[in-house]
Amino acid sequence: MPPDLSRLFRPTPDAPPTPAQGEANIRHLVWDITWFGVLWGSVVAFLQVYVVRLGGSSLLVSTLTYGPALIAIVWQIPAGWLMTRTGRRMQWVIMSGFVYRLFFLAVALVPFVSPHYRAEITTGIWALSAFASSFSNVAFLSMMADAVPTDRMTQVVGWRIAGFGFANTLTTLVGGQLLQRMPFPINYQVFFLLGWLASLISWWHVLQLHVPDRPADHSPHRAFWRDLSRLLQYPRFGYFLIGAGIMQLALGMAAPALPLYWVRNLGASDEQVSVVLTVASGTLVIGSLLMRRAVARIGREWALAAGALGYALYPLVTSLTASTWWLLPWAALAGFFNAGITVTLFENLVSVTPEEDRTNYIALYNVVMNTALFIGPILAGLLARDAAGVVLALRLSAGVGLLAGTLLAPRESDRHRNKARQPS
Repeated sequence: MPPDLSRLFRPTPDAPPTPAQGEANIRHLVWDITWFGVLWGSVVAFLQVYVVRLGGSSLLVSTLTYGPALIAIVWQIPAGWLMTRTGRRMQWVIMSGFVYRLFFLAVALVPFVSPHYRAEITTGIWALSAFASSFSNVAFLSMMADAVPTDRMTQVVGWRIAGFGFANTLTTLVGGQLLQRMPFPINYQVFFLLGWLASLISWWHVLQLHVPDRPADHSPHRAFWRDLSRLLQYPRFGYFLIGAGIMQLALGMAAPALPLYWVRNLGASDEQVSVVLTVASGTLVIGSLLMRRAVARIGREWALAAGALGYALYPLVTSLTASTWWLLPWAALAGFFNAGITVTLFENLVSVTPEEDRTNYIALYNVVMNTALFIGPILAGLLARDAAGVVLALRLSAGVGLLAGTLLAPRESDRHRNKARQPS
């Protein structure tokens, strides 16, 4: 059935989804992220390794993370404000999602159009993609809160992470074989193009979602600092923002340091890198499927804190590793604890944001996350100028991650308040 492209040009007039439409939304959301997992496993999983092999410096590899984050810092709040003022949320989801996917195609085509400065051009394209992803992320997260019943959220997010992880795992496993059997850089180009084609199937599933638009906000525009002050009036949101921001700082530091350690310190091949990524994705799938039961026992706040604390061990043990094959059990550890973060992070965010102004809260949340994601890779890139510096960056990332897990652990009052709300 072809998608209804007329939704791109008019407000969505839908009433709230019926139970049948809600179930259809869940199916499309799971298939959307599953096909997007193919894109992620082909392009994003190997992009930093790709730039390293193109001859990119440590700082340039870090730019793949902090470049988009810098643009998102500036762009997230205007994106949230614009969506709130227009009220046409699904149009923003659909259009920005499509434009975002075009940047993945551009990355694949770089070696065809330029024989020089390929690493720099690739990094620049990736940074510019943040203009589209800023709109896509804010709109999609806001839409998700209305597309799925509240009592199904943990389950659906778990299914989405499992679908994403399965596709990501299979893609990275196949990708390692493909990259080994074709010459560079055409091997990466073919792999990236296959991922982009899969992303178009993901986009088709987004077009099928039945989610009502929220009414446009035509109230007088307030000064930015007053809006910010109003958003921070909820203490639980502020506490969550600090803990999640520090966690993202740790993840941002680890993002460039890990592939640098694999390739430069240990001399890992593309095939070995793909096996490491496959193990991490596979245990992410298993952890995601088990996470609903874990949340039922310990609560979503403790699940998130445990995930942050456990994942912080990953860069630490990696920095102590002298053999490539020891990376496999560490990747399994990382994937399992990463499930605690990815499955519960969104639900924890929704629980501390008021429904009537959620888009703006999510925009502010994304600004803080991207600020941390901007600072972390810069710190790692400055430190990782040699083998010893890469080790130092990994260990500092682990320390920051342990701090984040401590801050995300719920206070006693939160634990008692939320105990009765856990899914059965």
